[in-house]
Amino acid sequence: MHIDYSAIDGHLLDGLDFCGKVYDLFDQTRAEPHGKSRLRLRQLKIDKRLVEELIPLARYIQARYREGRRIKVRWLSGSQQYDAVLWSAGSVVEHGDAPRKAFVEITTAVHRNEYLVRQRLDENGGSFGVRGIYRERKTGAIVSKPYVFSEGENAKNLAELILERLNAKASKVYPPTTVLIVNCLPTCSPLLEGEWKDAVELVRNAKPSIPFREVFLFEMLMSHTTTLYGDPRRAQKPKSRRTSQ
Repeated sequence: MHIDYSAIDGHLLDGLDFCGKVYDLFDQTRAEPHGKSRLRLRQLKIDKRLVEELIPLARYIQARYREGRRIKVRWLSGSQQYDAVLWSAGSVVEHGDAPRKAFVEITTAVHRNEYLVRQRLDENGGSFGVRGIYRERKTGAIVSKPYVFSEGENAKNLAELILERLNAKASKVYPPTTVLIVNCLPTCSPLLEGEWKDAVELVRNAKPSIPFREVFLFEMLMSHTTTLYGDPRRAQKPKSRRTSQ
């Protein structure tokens, strides 16, 4: 069955149905002529949103959808203050461990040269990563040179990228019970489990001030995930009246 963005944008969907539609969109796009290039370059707004918003949102929903918590989601493509709204129901909500209604903001922690890596991959089949890549001023050609990471450098770089996004988002005002999803792109992939844990620990030790109910850190390639500041007692208790959808 063919799926397009009109089946997702602005519609209130069961969380798992939403995830299925998002993954169908990815598979369909990838199978189309030049589909891989579209997903790499993300020159179209719809392709950029698929990779940088919809897939991270789907991964978060999969991590939270469970017995005792059924989730409905409305993703919005407009320029509103948030990217999606979640409504939860079940015993987890009734006990106050999850908000009945939550807003979702999605951002990406990424090195400024990452777009050059994707472009060179599409044009030449590969690169040495973000630390040794640049564009020549005269020819416009993308040059990629080997870069040797010192011990712990990859984790440190990722932690700095995450903290930069957290600090940027902390300067804005969001509705209560907002969840921040941070799509994390390391400077060197694949990111090992130990490197992920080290990066998260560096972020925790920095103790950034973040006005969110929870921060969901997510790394797509190796499926690393971590929740920061996720104490459900920090959320507002659900009200007894029915929440409008």
